[in-house]
Amino acid sequence: MIMVMAIDIKKTLISFTFVVLLTLLFFVNVVTNRQGNETVGAEEPDLGASMDDGSWITVSRFDGYQTKADANKVTDGANPQGQNTIINDGDRITIRNFGYEIFGTATTTASPIKSLHTFRKRSGENIMIRTYDTNIEYFEEDNDTWEVVSSTYTSGKSFGFADFNINTDAISYTYFGNGFDNFSRWTGAHTITNGAVALNDSEIVVDDTTDGFSSSGILVVCGTELAYGSKTASQFNLSASSTVACADDKGVTQAITSFPTYPKGNTYLVANNRLFVSGVSSTPQAVFFSKYGDADVWLTTLVADGTADAAGVFNLTEGGGPVRAMVQDEGSIYFFKRSMVYKATLTDALYTLLPLKPFDAKSQTTGAMIQGSTFTGGNGVYFITPDRQIMNLTRVEDVDYPQIVAISDIVKPTVNEGVFDEASGIFWQGRAYISFKSNDKATFNNTVFAHNFRRSVETGRSTWESPIVGWNASTWTIYDDGTSEELYYGSSVDANIFKVTDETVDNELGITANWRSKQFDFGLPHSLKEIDNVYVEGFISPNTTLSIKLFLDENGFTQTYSTDFVGTETTYLFDAEPENVFGFHPFGFQRFGSSDQPEKDKFRIYLNKDFRRIPFYTAQIEFASDDIGQDWEITTFGFHVAPDSQPERRSLYREFN
Repeated sequence: MIMVMAIDIKKTLISFTFVVLLTLLFFVNVVTNRQGNETVGAEEPDLGASMDDGSWITVSRFDGYQTKADANKVTDGANPQGQNTIINDGDRITIRNFGYEIFGTATTTASPIKSLHTFRKRSGENIMIRTYDTNIEYFEEDNDTWEVVSSTYTSGKSFGFADFNINTDAISYTYFGNGFDNFSRWTGAHTITNGAVALNDSEIVVDDTTDGFSSSGILVVCGTELAYGSKTASQFNLSASSTVACADDKGVTQAITSFPTYPKGNTYLVANNRLFVSGVSSTPQAVFFSKYGDADVWLTTLVADGTADAAGVFNLTEGGGPVRAMVQDEGSIYFFKRSMVYKATLTDALYTLLPLKPFDAKSQTTGAMIQGSTFTGGNGVYFITPDRQIMNLTRVEDVDYPQIVAISDIVKPTVNEGVFDEASGIFWQGRAYISFKSNDKATFNNTVFAHNFRRSVETGRSTWESPIVGWNASTWTIYDDGTSEELYYGSSVDANIFKVTDETVDNELGITANWRSKQFDFGLPHSLKEIDNVYVEGFISPNTTLSIKLFLDENGFTQTYSTDFVGTETTYLFDAEPENVFGFHPFGFQRFGSSDQPEKDKFRIYLNKDFRRIPFYTAQIEFASDDIGQDWEITTFGFHVAPDSQPERRSLYREFN
């Protein structure tokens, strides 16, 4: 009997010792397995949870969207799942704080936007141009209407545009082409009618004829071309009676001029006081360039040391296939083919042309797919390779020449699912936006990736926001309407143009947003744990309902907890008017432009009421919302966690002999 008791006591001591060692191991792992997160669990104060052997593990720095690593191996502040959320400067998770609204009058025309360009005239005026179907139109600010410039181009083709304002006549020009129709040029001269135009009228009265209109020429009035022989400051005198009736306040513009002998390309670039054109169907491997300082002089002569300021051609046969894109960055011109990149300089005295990386007839990862997804910004050139890598051509530390860096590796599975044959990109306010098709079932661009350039530079690690869902963007532009520059995009499903706004509303529709954390195993993937409290801190607006979920094990296999927190639940809000006893300027008592402004209140929540403690292996938290005008931010979340008294799930035991 005594011997049996001794054996039982010995077993008890061994079991007790094992639990103590497991607890110590848990705390050691909490401290040493934070994967770079700035908040370490062991340094956090006990916030009043019930488990005496527990520890608070908090996260307050965020690393963006990561899908390459397993969901429990991404960094602590990353999210392997999510949409329509951003991490700002890594200090908070928010529903994306930008949406879109229709620009101009909405249209039901089903033809997608193929090209979008901002013509920047030498006067500083911006003119937005869109193309779709057979049409080229410009936005007339004086009547807030899209007006026709031409409706006779080949249907459904994408155009290249380039503004070239270096000429002797002091007129601004934008040059463009689609690879099928004649090389074209437009002055951007425009006005509106001052009174209706009737059939057979011999003159057209307008607001002003002095802004770039030639002394005689051809007008486009309500989509119809009319020749004029002379003009006054407010009237065009027609060469023949008007063949169109046109209402008051309708657009009048100078007609497009075409040049059938110039290269018919669809990719245009202005660099080094020359106009470059590629995408010519008869010679797709060639890049044509104009005379130095004169976009109206073209030759078919190959470039040579004696070219100097003359026109000529780069014949880029190495690597095979056509030239896909052209950009200028850091004083050099880059010509992209599918399998290689050329770097060129061309002044009025000399030229250089060499492959940026040698072509080995095997590699397919150093070229670009199309012009639309090749663009500059953030001290580099973004482009997408045929094997679906998003690259950045930039300088890296300690290397004195441009390097091609793959920036999409951290989201490789997501990018591999995408289709980039019609992708388009732009750099705007610290982010590179790339629109693409989410998978091979999509027939139009339906997703946008946003590369957080500032955060990438700060951390030295490529950082992506959660995908933007709900934006069908075929092409982008930045346009100044006279008040401020803003970002715009063309629709990939119809002929509408949208302006990106700073509101969490997508054209009067709500935004469905979520951010789901990594699967936390708290450094002990092999051991069961328990949570008895969850802490969440952030900001919320009164009209917002924030859904919070906790998933124990894969997608809540073991248990899912949920609650909906409404921004009017004052119990959890910390809201007080800023004290201003001495009459400070607002700079002196509040943070201008920050999130802690009157429209959002600070909140703190402990999720522990009626909370059943269930043993688990991994835990994952999610924040989500789905309505119009939702506005929320998460600055910190945390778990009060401890090892379970039973470290292993016995149902998982298996014979091993």
